[in-house]
Amino acid sequence: MSVWYQSAGTIVLWLAVLMRAPFVSRSPQQRGLWLAVAMAVIAMTLNLPSVRGLTTELLGEGHVVGLVRSIFGVISAAAVLYFVAETTNRTHLRQWYQGGVCALLIALVVIDMIEDQPHGYVVSGARDSPLLISYWLLLTAAHLVTNALCIHMCWRYARKGASYSLVWSLRLFGVGTAFAGLYWVGQLALLFSPAAWITALQPYCMEAHGLFRAGALLVPVARAARCISVDIFIVWRLWPLWRELTAAVPGVTLTKSRPRLLEILWPPVPWNMFAYCKVIETRDAILVLRGHVGPALLEEARAFVSGLTIAEGQRDAAVLAYSMHGACRSKPVRSCSAASAVPVSPPPSNQGDFLSEVQFLLEVTRVYGLVARSYAGRPEASRAV
Repeated sequence: MSVWYQSAGTIVLWLAVLMRAPFVSRSPQQRGLWLAVAMAVIAMTLNLPSVRGLTTELLGEGHVVGLVRSIFGVISAAAVLYFVAETTNRTHLRQWYQGGVCALLIALVVIDMIEDQPHGYVVSGARDSPLLISYWLLLTAAHLVTNALCIHMCWRYARKGASYSLVWSLRLFGVGTAFAGLYWVGQLALLFSPAAWITALQPYCMEAHGLFRAGALLVPVARAARCISVDIFIVWRLWPLWRELTAAVPGVTLTKSRPRLLEILWPPVPWNMFAYCKVIETRDAILVLRGHVGPALLEEARAFVSGLTIAEGQRDAAVLAYSMHGACRSKPVRSCSAASAVPVSPPPSNQGDFLSEVQFLLEVTRVYGLVARSYAGRPEASRAV
């Protein structure tokens, strides 16, 4: 089970790294975050049992793969420090970790070249050699110090961050780093006292670290997906009202009308403008159709709404729905006195708020079906304009 979990976590982390790769150049914080996760996933991949078996079969029992895995782990720790330095804007930390990482890498390579005792790059094989103990002490200390700094930074800046994406990225990255810290605490414990239960839990700690760091990378993706889903919901719900009003006033649309499902699957404009365009087109059509509302139709709409059991705040939306349904089937009237009385906006306290505008139009759409069924059964209504 641990092998499956380890493999699944590494695959998820690779997907997150590849998905975010095209966007990391836009922000120093996201660049540091991505670099730290990318280096970690390379080290985790080299540590997978299947990958270790394959490399051993191809390259033998030499030191190359184990040393490379350790080097990528150190580079991952350096990337974490880079992320901390960029997020906190500490120039002295940049200078410190650059020199420290170079010295640590040189020390690890020198120890590996001097030590001839085979140890398979596992902690349990280092207990009988002072050089190998120093190797693992240096490696473990580097990771523990880096993780401690990162957890402190994530905890501190996540509490006062202004950006939603950055706050959640810091929180998830901090939790993932805490799991990585537990893994290296286990490595330190194994160096001096073997315990099978620590070895059994370590893969879960490392893969939990990978999953949480993948989540930290994918926070902007999740936020974008949420925004797109809200846009789709708005367009889907608004569609019946938009279709009927723009059919009566086709000049307000920016693009040619297409089937509802095609509009959702393949929007004619970028997603961030998709719902906005539909709302504006609906609003423009309402403003044009106000000129088709006569006094008789307006009074009929008010009388119809007075007979409905709806909340007081929804009556304006119901009056507008009834008026628009009648206006779509009428001819323009000369008098504007009635047209100016047709409600076309949310309550005055919310005017200018786009979200309130959307909620108002969705309420109009909800009532519009009821109005259409009632209006169809009243032939005299078509003459009351």
